[in-house]
Amino acid sequence: MARLVLWRAVFAAMVVVMLGAGIASADPAAATISLGRDPEPPMSVLNPGGVVDIWWNIEHTTTPNYVYFKLEDPTRTIIYDQQTYTGTTGITVNRQWTVPAGAPDGKYWIRVEYWSYQSGNEANAEVTFYVCCGQVTVFAEKWQDMDCDEILTYSDAPVADWWICVRTPHGDTFCQQTNSSGQVSWAGLPEGNYRVSEVVPSGWIPIYPTFYEFTLDDVNNNITLTFFNKLEGASAAEPSTWGQIKSLYR
Repeated sequence: MARLVLWRAVFAAMVVVMLGAGIASADPAAATISLGRDPEPPMSVLNPGGVVDIWWNIEHTTTPNYVYFKLEDPTRTIIYDQQTYTGTTGITVNRQWTVPAGAPDGKYWIRVEYWSYQSGNEANAEVTFYVCCGQVTVFAEKWQDMDCDEILTYSDAPVADWWICVRTPHGDTFCQQTNSSGQVSWAGLPEGNYRVSEVVPSGWIPIYPTFYEFTLDDVNNNITLTFFNKLEGASAAEPSTWGQIKSLYR
């Protein structure tokens, strides 16, 4: 009987040790990296001499070993800038990079790695930015055919909060909504081939094309595009007295 009590005591002690070991070895929450840059795409950094601001902050519960930063060319085979921050020196960082002479135009890559003593390569983050020797501008406007004559006139109204998207020469797509004047714009874009399109919701009928494709360079460095739609089921009506008065002064 005494031997049975002894074995029960030993077993209970082993359970306590095992549970304690399990708690001690539980994996810590993975770190997170907030990584940013300015200017952000689709805006570009002028080549050469343009400056991009880079910053990051790392939330972590583990012990930092080091943080590794690198900036790569568009092919991701050439490292233009890199640094290893030991200990806690890389947790919150603000730095800049100036585009050197001879650097190619294109989409550059920024990568930040957080390495801890407990987990090794615990977290990674990447962002991109554009470098270009020439910058261009795209304007777009959105109108509703109010009198249903399918002709854009002063009697028609601009449309706010309408999604218009631009696809850059690097294959990325960025969208924004029109303002109260029915307009959107993108400035500081890299030169090259573009596609600008509207998002047409159900119940709307396009009158003008729903997308445009074109090339912008140092000669043709800006463009204004018009999107024109009418509501499904709307019919033409006689112009109002105010509409007739306005037409006399166009």
